[in-house]
Amino acid sequence: MTEETITALRNYDYLVRNYGLDDVELAWDSGTLVRGEGGYEMDLLTGRGFTPATR
Repeated sequence: MTEETITALRNYDYLVRNYGLDDVELAWDSGTLVRGEGGYEMDLLTGRGFTPATR
């Protein structure tokens, strides 16, 4: 597994554990990570520091 994949999984895991599956969604058609009323580009998941899990 690549370091980028591990980072993305750690970030996603953090979001799901802290906000729940009902509040975190991957919108594949738009490339968006939806959380609550907002969203982020899905590419941010691969970035270190996106969540405390990858700082």
